Parts: sequence; structure tokens; C-alpha cells
Amino acid sequence: MQIQAKLYGVVRKFFVGREQELEILRKHAAGHSDCQWLHIYGQSGIGKSTLLQQFMAESEVGDFYFLDGSKTIRAKEDVLVQLATQLRSAGEWDLNEHNQQEIVDRMIRRADLKGSHIVLLLDTFENWRSIEEWLPEWLGQIVETVRIISAGRHPLSGGWLRSGWASFINTLPLTSLTPTDVDLYARKRGLESNETKSQLFQFSRGIPLAMTLVAEMMLKGNHNKPLARVEQNQLISVLMEELFDGLQAPVRRLLEAASVFWRFNEERLASILNEEIDYESFRNLIKMPFIILKEDGWMLHDAVRSWALEDMMLRKPQTYEQMRRNALKQIRLEERSNPLLRQKLHLDKMSLHENPLVRNICFTGHLDNVEVRGCDECDLPVIQSLYLRYHHFVLPEAAEDLLMVRLIRPIWEVDPSSFITIWQENELVAFFGKIPLHAEMLKMLETDPALQPFLNGWKPIPNAYLVCFVGLEPELAAKTQTYIINTLINHFSFSEWLLDFTCLKEWFPVLELCGFEAAPWSNGTTKSGTEYRGFILDLTKEDYLSKLDRLLSKNSIGEALTESISTNDVNELKTLMKGFSKFPGNPELSEHYIRIFPHRITFDVSIDNLGNFIQKDIVDVVDQLIAGEDPDAILGKLLKYAFIQGIRPHEVVAKKTNLSLSTYYRYLNKALERLYQILAQK
Repeated sequence: MQIQAKLYGVVRKFFVGREQELEILRKHAAGHSDCQWLHIYGQSGIGKSTLLQQFMAESEVGDFYFLDGSKTIRAKEDVLVQLATQLRSAGEWDLNEHNQQEIVDRMIRRADLKGSHIVLLLDTFENWRSIEEWLPEWLGQIVETVRIISAGRHPLSGGWLRSGWASFINTLPLTSLTPTDVDLYARKRGLESNETKSQLFQFSRGIPLAMTLVAEMMLKGNHNKPLARVEQNQLISVLMEELFDGLQAPVRRLLEAASVFWRFNEERLASILNEEIDYESFRNLIKMPFIILKEDGWMLHDAVRSWALEDMMLRKPQTYEQMRRNALKQIRLEERSNPLLRQKLHLDKMSLHENPLVRNICFTGHLDNVEVRGCDECDLPVIQSLYLRYHHFVLPEAAEDLLMVRLIRPIWEVDPSSFITIWQENELVAFFGKIPLHAEMLKMLETDPALQPFLNGWKPIPNAYLVCFVGLEPELAAKTQTYIINTLINHFSFSEWLLDFTCLKEWFPVLELCGFEAAPWSNGTTKSGTEYRGFILDLTKEDYLSKLDRLLSKNSIGEALTESISTNDVNELKTLMKGFSKFPGNPELSEHYIRIFPHRITFDVSIDNLGNFIQKDIVDVVDQLIAGEDPDAILGKLLKYAFIQGIRPHEVVAKKTNLSLSTYYRYLNKALERLYQILAQK
């Protein structure tokens, strides 16, 4: 492919990172690993082929044979021809390329003469399915010391494992490059400006294929500048073609739906597609190498999620907006069904923020095996280093400024609870400060000139805090950011007033979009000239999760009303609808209806006619739904068949509306919610 050829062309000159992976390959090729076969896997464009190319170019261990799966492999002869071609290039001119045993004998003889292992590199392994019965058997016939390295999009499965090779195979998932790797690549390519380097990482998220294409487009015509919107759209189209390559239409549709959620499962996808999910298509989706399995569902790789969203918003903006709103409703339904999940689901809701700036900056990376701790004195040198390294990484123009690092120890000495540390596998990888603004702390903070405007203009408020210290290991920054945000929000709930004081410019607009209010009177500057801005979060009248939830809805038509519908409200309406035919002869049902919807009775109605009036009121609303567009029309028909006409059993209604039974029940609940929403309108 042209993209692959372009990537291979710069492999030696611009290769960065992958030191740990290369060392694993070296040890494996030298026979210093416990398994004979090493399988590398990862999504399209993650750099599998590039890694193999780099390894072969620099390695002096083993007698290498590279077998390229991107070339047609339909039968064993296709593999034998590639081997024979390489043997001839090495001097074995009189070789019969169709003689399997002769090729094996020549390979063994050459390895013995060199005193080394045979090393087979099998690239693009997803294309080797047609010979999965022959290949394991043939590999076993070569020699016990053969070392095999394969690379493909997926973990080994099926015939490869059933052949008995499972106990001889190690796997190595290939992940994205780190921000430091991307920064080094940018410098190698001559991209020096902070703006271009920042965009290079934000767009590619460390995926080498995307990184290469973005860099080349930036350098096209000697323009060392960020990409224009039209150029970004072109790149996204190319990258999505790569990701969609070989995917069936139902899987592509599921991938689009999955990109709307931060975490997804089968039920969530069904909720925004308004259809029953095909089991096989869902299983094919979650097998994709850019899908990450979590304890409570699955997640898309950050870059893939970002590209898929941008692609969908560009091609089908109305479809995306409807999916986003449906997704927000689904998360709220989950929250209402189990209020204990409220704290856990706030990030899922934030990821559905209508502003892409919040989505892009707040929801990157996945950090596992982490632990939140307090801060001991022995941790202070580490968090001071993290603070400076992270800020200088994000804000290189302030590389000579010590910022407010000198305050860290004095703050801890006044109140050690001011700092929260985050550990991964017993290594401190991030921290943040939430500093209580009591009298003793205020006196100590007066020593810093950047804080003088705030301290001069602030009137003390109980339970108030200053958030101005955060540090992340730069190598892990992209993966740590979401976890930091999550932990911070959890700590917000114990506060009544916060000032976020930061010099990280990318966060200025995000803070306002997340409910903070700009406080220009508190802005300050360090002695070296670095600007800090203040943003206030007032929680004296409303907790943060409620405030955030309201912000998510304020520009969404009809969603504030939907949020007010409780499960109890819908259940009460369901009880009334089950007794629809009894309204004329059951005054208690009519009284119950009036208690819930008193505004529906707009003029005097006699007791004798009240039941008939209510029936007509409901029928009119249902008819309006049926006359509307999908999905309202479907919901209206369900209400008509199941309650007004009282058709039973439910299987008959499901069949009548061409829905599976599970989808029918889910839609019926949605129909009741929609009916309640309209009846509740004044």
C-alpha cells in the first residue's frame, strides 16, 4: 500500500521509541526467551511492520527470513516462493522453489554454517488464514531452535492455538508512542514550533501511521505550521479507510456508535442505534485491536475514538448529534436506576459534552493498576520534580521559570493533606494539590507574588480551597490525564468553593466549559513573567455533579425535561396505562391521573365524563406520536397496540411491529417515557 511504503521509506532516519519492544525482540531472536514463537499485535498503523523492519536493520543475531503477508498468501507455495527468493539472493542459485524439503534443508544448513538460529519474521499475519493448517505443522518440522516472530492486527486465535502451539507462543501488544517519542520525532522532522508539536500529538495520539502522515502534510511545501481544518479532514478520511478496511457494514456502524461513548457495552450501543445488536457483529467489533477491555465494558483507543467522531460529525452531523443525545439519556437512565453509580458515571456524562474541546482534552488515555495516596515527606522531592517537568513539557516557553515550586514544601508543612499522590505499580506518576484556605495557610501563601492579586481581592469563605499544583509524569501524561480529572472531581464534592489557578493555557477554555467562572481579578504573574489565571467554582448552593449535569443539558433541546423524569414517575404512568380501558368506570384511576398531570384538565369536566376525557387526551397524544417521524412513530404504535388496544400477549405486538422481544420491551419503556414527557408539558 502507498501508506505503508511511505512509512517504510523513513523508518531508519526517523524511527523513535520502542526500545523496550526492540530489546524483547533481540532476546527472543537470540534464544533467550522461554517460548519459540513471539506474536506482536496491534491496530492498523501502530507500527508493527516498522518495528520488524527496524529490528532486522539493526540486529546481528540470527539468520533472518522476512515473509510479507501483505503480498498474496493463498497457499503454501506463496510462502515457499518468498523463502526461495531470499535464499537465491543469499547465493543459493540452484534451488527448486517448489521443493518444500529442499528449502528447509538449505535454511538449516546456512544457519549451521553461521552458528546462529533461523529467525522467521511473519508480517501482516491476519492474511495467513488460508494456510493456518499447514504453517504450524511445517514450522515444527524445521528445527527446534527456530525462532518465530509474527506481527498482525489481532491476538492469535483459532487454528494457530488449536494446532498445539499455544504453549510455545508469547504475545506482545504494541501500544502508542509516548508524548516524548512524538516530540523527538517532530524534532527529527524539523517541526520545531510548540504549536505544531502539540497538534502532532493531539491528532496522532502516538499512533505512528497518523504521526507520519500529519508530519508530512505539515511539511508539505515547507510549511512548518499546524494543519488547517480541511487538511485534518483529509487525513481523517485516509485513516478511517485504514481502520475500516475489511470490516463489514454492521461492524462499521457499531464502531461509529462506540465512538460516541467513553465506555461502551452492547446495551449502550443498542440504546443509541435504537435497534437490536447482532451478536456476531458485536463480537467482531470487540475483537478489533484498538478496542480495550475494561472491567465494566470496552473502550476505543483514544485516537480511533477521536478520528471516528470527527469523521461521523463531518459526514453525518445530524446522526452524530442524535446519537450523542441518546447516549446522554442512556447514561442518565443508568444513573436513575442505580443512584449509587452517580459518582462513577460523571466521566461518562462529561465525555458527551457538546463542546469538542472538553471531549478532546478530558478523555484521553487509560491508566490501570493505580492507587491514590496521601503525601509523605519523602514524596516531596518527587512531586516537586513532577510539577516542574510536567509544566516545562506542556509550557516549554516557561522552561527557565521555577513557577511556584518553592511553595510545595511549606504548604505540606502547614497541612500535609494538601497533596494527593497517584501511584502505578508502586511508582509515583502524578499528584495534585487541593490546598485549604484557612488562616495559617493564607499567611504562608502571601509570600508568593503570583498569588498577591487573589489574596488581596478575596474575602474568606468557609471550606474553600486552592487548586494550583498538578504534576504528571510526561511519558504517561496522555494516559494519566483522565484519571487525574476523575480524582479531582471526586474531591470537589467535599468542597464549597475552589479557585483553580493555572498557567496551562489549554485549560483556560475547558475550565469555563466545565462550570468554572473566570476571575480576572485574581490573575497573577511570576517573577519570570509566566501568566497564571484564576477560575472559580462556587459550590455553596449546588454540588458539582448537579452543576455539571445541568451544563450538559442547557443547550440540548428537550433534555432538561427528560432528566426530571424519574423511574417512579414512569412506573406510575405505566400503571395508569395498564388500566386504560377502565378509566370511564374507575374514578380512582382518573384522580390518580389528575394528581400527576393537573394541568391537562383545562376546563370543568363532570365526574361522569372525566374518564372518557382522559382517554381522549391520551389517545390524542399517541396519535400525534404516530403521525410524527421515527422514532416517535414507532413509540406511538407500541403505546396504541399494547395499552389503548390492549393486544396480548406482548409477543404478538413485538411481531406486529417487527421487533425482537427484548427490543420490544426496551422500546416500550422508551414509549412510556416519551408519553410522560409530553403529558408533563405545560
